[in-house]
Amino acid sequence: MQIFDRAGYEYTLVESVKVAQVMKYKSYVTFDAEGKPVVIREGKAVKSSFFNDGTGKWASLINSSNPEKVAKALKKPENPAIARRNGEIVCQFVPMTGIKWHDIEGNIYFLISRWDREELEADGLGYITAESDGTYENIRYIAFDGQKEVDVPAYLWNENNKKFLVGVNVKDMAYDELRKQRNAGIFRKNAGRPVYARKSETGELIMAHTFGAYEAAEVAKGEGAWIVDYVDGGNGGWEVSAEEFMKRYEFDSVAEDGRGIFVAKSARYIWVHLLGSFIFCIPQWGDSMVAMTNPQINLTNPDDVYACSYVEFYGTENVEGAYELVETLFLGASEPAILEFADALEGYLETTFGIPKSVITASNLHNFLNETLAVPADLEVLQGKLASKIAA
Repeated sequence: MQIFDRAGYEYTLVESVKVAQVMKYKSYVTFDAEGKPVVIREGKAVKSSFFNDGTGKWASLINSSNPEKVAKALKKPENPAIARRNGEIVCQFVPMTGIKWHDIEGNIYFLISRWDREELEADGLGYITAESDGTYENIRYIAFDGQKEVDVPAYLWNENNKKFLVGVNVKDMAYDELRKQRNAGIFRKNAGRPVYARKSETGELIMAHTFGAYEAAEVAKGEGAWIVDYVDGGNGGWEVSAEEFMKRYEFDSVAEDGRGIFVAKSARYIWVHLLGSFIFCIPQWGDSMVAMTNPQINLTNPDDVYACSYVEFYGTENVEGAYELVETLFLGASEPAILEFADALEGYLETTFGIPKSVITASNLHNFLNETLAVPADLEVLQGKLASKIAA
């Protein structure tokens, strides 16, 4: 079978190193006797790890020295993987967009996390990545054009020529939206969407993609964390700390293949909807680059702000949404509402407080509403109000 790496180099996928040597392939991908990947390009070992079959389907090369790890990687046919199982190579190529991006001038970039930088730089490939200390306050986006670091493009386009804004801070954007709209949705996880869950292994690759749209990849931090993946709908998984996992899920049953099935507890979360298509970093996921359209942003915990894709959040015709609305939290009237009810407010102020209409302005109407409805201007006060509502 012929496969191609991100740089476009062609390889033959062969049964073993011995077979490759006998056939004298110059460029090939296989596994050694222990199950570790071997990638040879023109007679030299290289670090390529992500391949396509030439038709837009992609797969990640899996270290197959641990049978349990292979079994986990191949659990679902939607998981992109090339692995050796029981002496045979198993390929699960998955059709995905959002892998190969281009700027307005046609320059190609890949969205990567920092552990991929060495591989792409060795191949002279362009990429977008980020560095941070695990917080949104200190994100630095990086663009590399294949030769050197360059200015981060304002926009990138995916394989379907869809335009995305690059390098946004979704935490700031979500709070700005919250201040602007003065409302947010209170949701709970849909107990009708059970998940598979298991303890993560330090260093394993976790790739998330939803219905063929690549979203993010991260390297598992381990440390007792859990990897969660939906039983039906949604592809790939995500890592949750042990503390958060126990708050969010409870054991339900064991699947026929031995995997643990869990269902969501009735905890409530604050989500804000952002309109648009964005490329951003979720730093607590390990500087992983994410591409989403109309993402939902979880603001329940200001130290753990993260995103969920629109289609995963609300579901499709065939798959239920991951969350269900409990109620809408109103934090006060927005500017449009103030203007809409200006006449009524002017009459109220005049009759109740004796304030002449001649001295009433849009500004003091706004101030009156904010003070009367206790709309907090300070972000910490706003977050406190959200937290108290969740705890109620």
